[in-house]
Amino acid sequence: MSNFFKRFTIFSLILLSFILISYLWNDISIPLENNNQTIGYLTIQNYNPFNDTIRYICIISLPLFLYFFLQIYLLEKKLKINNLLNNFNYTSDRPSLSFSEIKYYFLGILLLIIIQFLSFDHSHTKLDHLHDGDYLTPAFNFISAKGIWSSAFSSHGGADIFYASMAWSIFKVTSVSSVKLFMSYFVIILKILSVFFIFKFINLSILEKKLKKFLFVILSIILINFSNFEFPMNYSIISYRDIYYLIFFIFLIDFIYFRSAVSIYSISFISFLTPLFHIDTGIYLNSLFLLLIIYLTFTKEFKNLFKLLSSYICYWLILFIFVGQDEILSFVNHLIYMAQHVDLVHGLQHPQPIFGTGDKHGFRATKGLLLQLLACIVVLREIFFRDNRSAKDKIFLIFLIFMSFIAYKNALGRSDAQHIRMSSDFPLIILFFFTMESFLKFLQKKDFNNNFSKYLSFSTLIILITFYFHTFNLNNFKENIFLTSFNEKDDFKLLDQDSKKFINESARYFKNEKCIFNFTTDISLPYFLKKSTCNKYFSPWLISGIKLENEYIKDLKKIKHRYIIYSSPKYYPDNINTKKRLKIVNDYLNKNYDKIYSENGFEILKKN
Repeated sequence: MSNFFKRFTIFSLILLSFILISYLWNDISIPLENNNQTIGYLTIQNYNPFNDTIRYICIISLPLFLYFFLQIYLLEKKLKINNLLNNFNYTSDRPSLSFSEIKYYFLGILLLIIIQFLSFDHSHTKLDHLHDGDYLTPAFNFISAKGIWSSAFSSHGGADIFYASMAWSIFKVTSVSSVKLFMSYFVIILKILSVFFIFKFINLSILEKKLKKFLFVILSIILINFSNFEFPMNYSIISYRDIYYLIFFIFLIDFIYFRSAVSIYSISFISFLTPLFHIDTGIYLNSLFLLLIIYLTFTKEFKNLFKLLSSYICYWLILFIFVGQDEILSFVNHLIYMAQHVDLVHGLQHPQPIFGTGDKHGFRATKGLLLQLLACIVVLREIFFRDNRSAKDKIFLIFLIFMSFIAYKNALGRSDAQHIRMSSDFPLIILFFFTMESFLKFLQKKDFNNNFSKYLSFSTLIILITFYFHTFNLNNFKENIFLTSFNEKDDFKLLDQDSKKFINESARYFKNEKCIFNFTTDISLPYFLKKSTCNKYFSPWLISGIKLENEYIKDLKKIKHRYIIYSSPKYYPDNINTKKRLKIVNDYLNKNYDKIYSENGFEILKKN
């Protein structure tokens, strides 16, 4: 059998296995157990969200197993992992780029980031009643009550509290615009860190220095275009949530290659910090942290393991001292509940790949899974069947592909186009890196003109800067000159006429109330009424189910109040309003409260 025919056979079998699992997709199913009686889109369909995780594992693992098996038994390739866990003192003679060698390219890329920032329309702020409310109300609760997790049960985590609070503190203005401006600066930092990550990552490449510079420029430009300044609906390929991944990997590279003590403490700190800000990101990053612990255990680096674990524990002890037991318990309970129930509350079924033509997200889902599979195959090849990478290179690639694999859970939980796109970041980075490296390696072998290679990166950067200036939005630039004035915009102007009318008319009911119960998904209302919520469940649709609905009723009974905002015509997640999601609470309200206001879809109840 010829080598070409063998490779074609491997390709065909891998493709057929992917098609097979796609065809059997809907048959891979386990029944739903919903003992908490949570109501969400999936539970109404009697669908177990864990089905998508099982299907995902099947559609990635079967083709990977075939690839691995056929490489060994059909192509008769030998495993190249003899030194994977014991070659740590190996010093590569491969040329590495220093920052001084790419500093001018870095400045050019920084100029592109600034052009992106100034070209974006920051001035025309629009209000999203749910997603803007996700940070407006919990931040207002925080500055009013000084509680963190005890004052806000949010969908994302502490980020919903901290980012807005920091913005208001820095700009000395409590407004929607100040938060959005703050997050735009945050995205600039994200883009710069993306470039630093690429600078670290390209030193894994086996290219000559002159071509590594070109690889740096191209990959950096790709990555800074993966993120944008939209907020709060920041569903770009690399979003502001990914800043924690980037920091982790930047320090992980330093640790794997140089065993620096600073990197150990930084890795443990970012692993500690991330779940405080973003629950899902924190879980994935701490899975990486656990993998690092396993790695250090296998390599018998107990001194580094001690530094890693002891610093991690110290960070938690310091937090415990500063915030107290109640806040820590609120955080832990919040994290556990969201990890167990968020897919039941807010999940969407992952579309069937290839055959799910009736689903509008079906094509993107197929593409997302294929990208993930291709990235896994490429990395598997580099780790097990190539000997041109050092043991340290391969160890880092294991961490990178592990992160890529588990982070796709975002797309499995909320399977719309936006979340699938967000989960394609690491597969795309991996595929762009190895594709560009292969192309440049081909040029390197051809030993093309040195002068051409010398000026290739510089010429590419100049062309791109020229293009950016050509597409530069001058009108946005002129308005962005007065960015600081955006902070002082009147938030009331962001509301539509019906909302303005409701805020004005409801003020007479809540004027003398210390706090507000808001039973709607229009969770920005307490912020505009300038009242904190009476309990931490400011976004009540998240707590559907027996356990927390009973907690909500306990709060209604014990916290002094007269009125509750019962209904709003604004956005309903998955077209399910709170009355339907929280049946137990809704029944209690109907028995113990009377309707005193009803106008344009807004309703207020009074305690009887």
